[in-house]
Amino acid sequence: MKVLFATSARPTHYFPMVPLAWAFRAAGHEVIAAGQPAITGVVARSGIQPVAVGPDRDLLAIRRKLLALPPADDAAPSGYTDDAAGTDALAEMAEAVDAMTDDLVSYARWWRPDLVVGDPMSPGALVAAKVLGVPSARHLWGPDTLGSAEGAAELPGMPGFLAMFERHGVAVDGDPATWTLDPAPAAMQPPAADSTLPIRYIPYNGPGATPPWAEARPSRPRVCVTWGLTSNDLGGRTLFLVPQVLEALAGLDVEVVVAATPAQRELIGPTAAPVRVVDNLPVHVVLPQCAAVVHHGGALTTLTAAHYGVPQVVLTQIPELDLNGERLAPTGAGVHLRGASIDVSAIRAAVRSVLSEQSFSDSAARLRGQMLAQPTPADVVAQLAN
Repeated sequence: MKVLFATSARPTHYFPMVPLAWAFRAAGHEVIAAGQPAITGVVARSGIQPVAVGPDRDLLAIRRKLLALPPADDAAPSGYTDDAAGTDALAEMAEAVDAMTDDLVSYARWWRPDLVVGDPMSPGALVAAKVLGVPSARHLWGPDTLGSAEGAAELPGMPGFLAMFERHGVAVDGDPATWTLDPAPAAMQPPAADSTLPIRYIPYNGPGATPPWAEARPSRPRVCVTWGLTSNDLGGRTLFLVPQVLEALAGLDVEVVVAATPAQRELIGPTAAPVRVVDNLPVHVVLPQCAAVVHHGGALTTLTAAHYGVPQVVLTQIPELDLNGERLAPTGAGVHLRGASIDVSAIRAAVRSVLSEQSFSDSAARLRGQMLAQPTPADVVAQLAN
């Protein structure tokens, strides 16, 4: 069986699909992952064969326009706040999402996959599957309405969505995906449609070796601080709250590990013990020995922490990340602070709560149990291959 994965150019959109791609390979199937040129190196480092399709598009630059954020270098915004700019940005985002569809369809016609799997920002995968008359799967990366009855009703209104199918001569009635693969626990999702298949979330946040200190049990509660990629790339210093988080943690009897990128280290500046700043260390390497994590609300960080049963303090500043905090907080596995409610004293109080109140640890353990009860990628391969 041939399986074609399609991914947007954002690594965090590709990473959740990697364990399923591995599972298909381990079961003896042929696997290729198609994406814009910028993502092919990330795909290759995950052990999956890449193929480049379409031109590169800067999705984050368009997101900044949609969210009325200044450029990541903190220069003054350029008219992002008026309605016309927002309308133009929606059209620009639709064009960027569609940019690889034609090449993807052409490649699929040549390679003839038996199944096409794509992330939510790669609807061209669903187009290619429709053109070939083969099944397709949408692989979510976190909490989402897609895969629910509510999400199916939203699809026709998404800018440019139906036009992609029409351009290639295929009709769409309802959700074009044969299945939606959902790695989020049921407690964090709306009621699923019949076509939604749960899949166990297997943490993969990029390659990286585990240093000895990360495996050792710490003498004091270890708190991980991480700001992922999206928030920093979107807003630069404007949305980067790690210095405030470190100020909030100062004086607490904890060991602090900051999982950062080299660019983020420059924003953090000098730190004193007991703060350890590590560059390019995947968060799944750091979290197993942590008592809590403070983060920006990224879906992968949220699910990785939930997988390891780590209580969370989620600090969100943009709508697409608010959803993750909003879905996590009712499970009892963490605290969600958003927007104007985020300050040093509120962060300190939230961290103290998740470390001292047993209810957070108990709820995080229950959420972990729910995730571990979901079918493994190998189980899902057996379902999709039938």
